[in-house]
Amino acid sequence: MAVQEPMQMALPVTLPDDETFTSYFGGENSLEVSHLKDAFTKLSNKFQYTYLCGLGDSGKSHLLYATCIHAQERGLSTMLLSMREVVDYGPVVLEGLENLDVLCIDDVHLVAGNDAWEKGLFNFFNRFNEPGKYLVVTADLLPDMLHINLPDLVSRLKWGTTLQIRSMSDDDKAEALVRRAHMRGLELTDECARFLLTRLSRDMRALLDVLDKLDHASMAAQRKLTIPFIKSTLKL
Repeated sequence: MAVQEPMQMALPVTLPDDETFTSYFGGENSLEVSHLKDAFTKLSNKFQYTYLCGLGDSGKSHLLYATCIHAQERGLSTMLLSMREVVDYGPVVLEGLENLDVLCIDDVHLVAGNDAWEKGLFNFFNRFNEPGKYLVVTADLLPDMLHINLPDLVSRLKWGTTLQIRSMSDDDKAEALVRRAHMRGLELTDECARFLLTRLSRDMRALLDVLDKLDHASMAAQRKLTIPFIKSTLKL
């Protein structure tokens, strides 16, 4: 079917293997991680649905990646659907996805006010609502605040558990960088992490890309991460 090509173009073939529940800045004992993992134990009994609400720097996309990885580890079929990447294709990309065990939809607020997408999502909710299925949706605001035109879709988005995730503070981001570096076998001091936060974009994705660059540079030069080395590598 023609639908397969845009889905393959828009969706990553592999998930980032370091964006797991363990590397989430809130830790595995955080409320959101505990809830997302616990839902997997209830799939045989009923449909599971979670709505994650938070701004761009809250880490909600990380939680979607982690959910997909956790599903794969349990032998479940899964996919992450980024609305930012597929919105222009239209709701046709939803066709056939009801055959998955776990579906994560990121940034659903981007289709608010789009009548075709709203109807498509509403119909998909109805098709996917079966025992053994798990749907996780993220948005920047609560369902009632998304300016969605279709009341039935707002109702569906409010079906399950809603978790509001606070934005990451600079302390959270520094801790997340140190934790992620440690998982790579890289020593990043708190002082170096805070230096990065003061000199670079505070966007967590951009910071993780910088950490990846520093990791490769450190290995190539056989040097520890120090502030002078970071300055030299990043031309700061």
